[in-house]
Amino acid sequence: MNAEQPVTEAKRNHLWRHTVWQTDPELHPLGPRHCAEVYCCEESNGHAVWYVRKLPHTDGGAAGAANGTVKVGNGDYLLAYFGRHQRDEAILHAVQAATGAGSAEAQIAVLDAVARSAQKI
Repeated sequence: MNAEQPVTEAKRNHLWRHTVWQTDPELHPLGPRHCAEVYCCEESNGHAVWYVRKLPHTDGGAAGAANGTVKVGNGDYLLAYFGRHQRDEAILHAVQAATGAGSAEAQIAVLDAVARSAQKI
């Protein structure tokens, strides 16, 4: 993020954020922005861990395409919710959810698998 750009109100409460994959703005300066990211944010009575999936419609769900199961659509998925005094646990959960697989495609497949049982917003 550029230092001159203001932080949007929605992102001010984010404690930790990791972009798993995004389109390269150098290669697609006028094209749609696609990304997959995980973030932890402070809510009014606790902490939430979110998976945001905004991938091309031709993607069809990385995990679903890989193993033939139900595909995951684009959206915001609530992966976990922690109490007011569990800030560190929430951040740790977000870090573990966003990292670990060897490649971005493998990590998206893992997140898609978890998102099947998560609440979609």
